[in-house]
Amino acid sequence: MAAKTSYDVVVVGGGIAGSCLAGVLARGGLSVLLLERESTFRDRVRGELTWPWGVNEARRAGLDGVQRTVGAVPVRSLTRYEGGVVAESDWEVPAEETPGLGFLHPRFQECAFTWASAQGAETIRPAKAVGFARNSRSTVRVLRDGSETAYTARLVVAADGKLSAARRWTGGETVVDREHHRLGGVLVAGANFERSAVNYAWSPGEMVIWFAAGADHMRLYVTLPADRLRATGIDRSFDTLIGFVAERLPKGTVSNSEQAGPIGFFSNCGTWASELAGDGIVLIGDAAGAPDPSQGHGTSLLFWDVRVLSELLFASTNWDNAIRAYAEQRRRVYDVMLAYDRWWQIFYDTSAEAARSLERHFLAREHDPTLGGFALLETHGPAGLVADEAARRRWFGEDVR
Repeated sequence: MAAKTSYDVVVVGGGIAGSCLAGVLARGGLSVLLLERESTFRDRVRGELTWPWGVNEARRAGLDGVQRTVGAVPVRSLTRYEGGVVAESDWEVPAEETPGLGFLHPRFQECAFTWASAQGAETIRPAKAVGFARNSRSTVRVLRDGSETAYTARLVVAADGKLSAARRWTGGETVVDREHHRLGGVLVAGANFERSAVNYAWSPGEMVIWFAAGADHMRLYVTLPADRLRATGIDRSFDTLIGFVAERLPKGTVSNSEQAGPIGFFSNCGTWASELAGDGIVLIGDAAGAPDPSQGHGTSLLFWDVRVLSELLFASTNWDNAIRAYAEQRRRVYDVMLAYDRWWQIFYDTSAEAARSLERHFLAREHDPTLGGFALLETHGPAGLVADEAARRRWFGEDVR
């Protein structure tokens, strides 16, 4: 247990977002306490891909050091397969530009937590934050080993994930988009595949995605509507899951594969906080807003959070203004992500209307391969994008004559 009880910043949640922010702030000279409720990070079938734009955000935040310890695999292309063979590359990153990264999520969590401590953050785990109050300073009540301690801070940052209990501390609530499909899969050992790419096979109503989750494993994802997922049984059996994907992947990809983690499937729906900042408290990462995991922007967005919030805090003595500026910028970015996620749902839809929308969409890409910048989201990120009606019409080809 930390001996002192007063800090500049208390970070609730020692996952990737919380640990990276705690490390950046401590490295900058602030006194930081980092709280994590789990004693050991576990595979939960989540967030093991950072697109090039997110890697650039991490580097701008000075997180190169922690990235080097993770054993991540560079990702330089997004490649579509059809009938088990390469059909096209949606994009390729030149050798001189920043690649994406594939990694094992629990390993990144552990490395980030260790890195935060090395930068000067004090850490406590396992410890559960059970309450928040604001008087002259913010106070977090923390339960550990059956006893409770109150820690005060100038600012509390909540990074406690998609199911955040801290959202109510800002005076807001959790908002959940409607479910359109399910995403899930398993960690695989022994697969034979192209490790420098994010690979996918798509047909209307389904998508299979596979990429390197670190040096030794492959993360395998499948997206399906909930009723079809139940009918296939791939969420209940590794052998059934492998049999399903083997028909869609290049021959031999999973012939000698072994299960290396749990099978998990989740709703695609975006989940966010109605209020990102309150009096002496602010939310980051999935606690602030988790986009549709099907598009893989969750870790990229958390690195954006770390960079933007830390820059604003270091640049201002008025942290109330800083966290509200962050909240405003974050809301705009998340609105772009949410609209993009909703537009992408036509790829998982089998209706006649969706088929017509897809036809117009592919025609629009022939006229404008960037689709006003939205087709470059994985590589360039959301900066400068506005998900207005004109952008929606361009995405769906409604402005093509």
